[in-house]
Amino acid sequence: MSTELLVNVAPFETRIARVENGLAEEMYIERTRGKGLRGNMYLGKVQRVIPGIQAAFVDIGMEKSGFLYAGDIPGARLGNVGIDADVDDHKEHDAEHEMGDDHNKQNILPISQLLREGQEVLVQVTREPISSKGPRLTGLVSLAGRYLVFLPDLDHIGIARRLEDESERERLLSIATAIKSPKGGLIIRTVAEGHSKDELEQDLLFLIRLWEDIAKRKKSTPPASMIHTELNLYLRVMRDFVDDEVEKIHIDSKEAYNSMKKFSKRFMPEVSKRLFYYPGDRPIFDVYGVEEEVVRALKRQVPLKSGGSIVIDQAEALIAIDVNSGSFVGSRNLEETSFKTNLEAVHEIVHQLRLRNLGGIIVIDFIDMQIEENQNKVFEVLCEALNRDKTKTNVLPFTSLGLVQLTRKRTRESLGRMLQTGCERCASTGHHKSMQTICYQLFREIVAEARAYPSEKLLVIAHPNLIDLMLGEENEMVVLLEGFLGKEISFKQDVKLAADRYELVLL
Repeated sequence: MSTELLVNVAPFETRIARVENGLAEEMYIERTRGKGLRGNMYLGKVQRVIPGIQAAFVDIGMEKSGFLYAGDIPGARLGNVGIDADVDDHKEHDAEHEMGDDHNKQNILPISQLLREGQEVLVQVTREPISSKGPRLTGLVSLAGRYLVFLPDLDHIGIARRLEDESERERLLSIATAIKSPKGGLIIRTVAEGHSKDELEQDLLFLIRLWEDIAKRKKSTPPASMIHTELNLYLRVMRDFVDDEVEKIHIDSKEAYNSMKKFSKRFMPEVSKRLFYYPGDRPIFDVYGVEEEVVRALKRQVPLKSGGSIVIDQAEALIAIDVNSGSFVGSRNLEETSFKTNLEAVHEIVHQLRLRNLGGIIVIDFIDMQIEENQNKVFEVLCEALNRDKTKTNVLPFTSLGLVQLTRKRTRESLGRMLQTGCERCASTGHHKSMQTICYQLFREIVAEARAYPSEKLLVIAHPNLIDLMLGEENEMVVLLEGFLGKEISFKQDVKLAADRYELVLL
């Protein structure tokens, strides 16, 4: 599989696309005025401790307080319940990945014994603010390097599950045991495969020096302030996403290219030769068709080549995906049509999940298939397609209703919510009242106002479209209403008013 990274840098934002076999599969965006928080460290101040949910809200100087779970506080776990020797490493490390998502609640002290309101605590952002939720925090801070992750508050050695070769795992674990510092634990990342003890040791020494610098700054930093900030987006991509699969990295900014070149020579010299400066006049995302893919990723309905389609609806933490056969009638019978459409939809669904960065609970309503073997084949293809996704997923087989359920870890805002804003007119529902509904709503208000206040006649000021409806299709209702109230109703057009807005004046 051919994999390339495209880095588009402008003064106002940085965008990075991961292109696999000519198709944009993942997008990362960082805007200058709203840089991501993930990985940043803060000296927070506890605002509220809530025993009922074993959590606290911590002020880190942002608009929304951060959420800190009891299990993510140093010393919260009873017994030896730290990091397992076998951990997840999805290129973007955070302590929550390593601790696991179940948190083993039975072995955690009550949060009231761990924190008190007004207390200062060092925290790190593990998840960006999403929708109405503030950032997710952890007190188990970590520093990610090229090959290792340093864990100041823990005394464990972990190794990424994606390192499957047993002899290589044993070699790396023995190196980690030899170089481990008493100042903290460490995790061996997937990209450490094949690298020497000296390289891993240099990476660890750099992280220890960085941690010592952070510890010094903590002593002189006021509460609710940032102590450490993560690398900018294109350097994080260099550190976290460039592996043996990535063949080329194209950068359209000379300044960013030089910065990445310098970074690679110091920390990852094997990547330096894969960096290429793109000087072309045509935007790099246009050349590779990425802009077109982004436009498709913002639409609710995505067409399939066969004539079918998938429809994606995003709620707060639930994604509903519906597969439709549409105009596809190329098979001999309904079962075969359903099966072929579902197989095609699987690849598009996984593509859209990755490109849109959709997370939470995802329910897929495939077209009904009566043959169990066809269901099993679609499920198998889905699992294979999800194996290319670096974000943690968990898939369940077909239910009796023909649905497939899966979860995909949410680490940052989805592409749609990052690039779009809610519609003021429809309150983000995607629908608004019909003109007839607005007309009848106005009739009800006329009755209420006429009965509440003395007047001889009423004047309706509205958009021409609404007045045309009342004097056309609904004219009979207006006449009946005048007879019912015993008052004249007159109309005045105002093009400045929205089609669903009006004014009612008593004369």
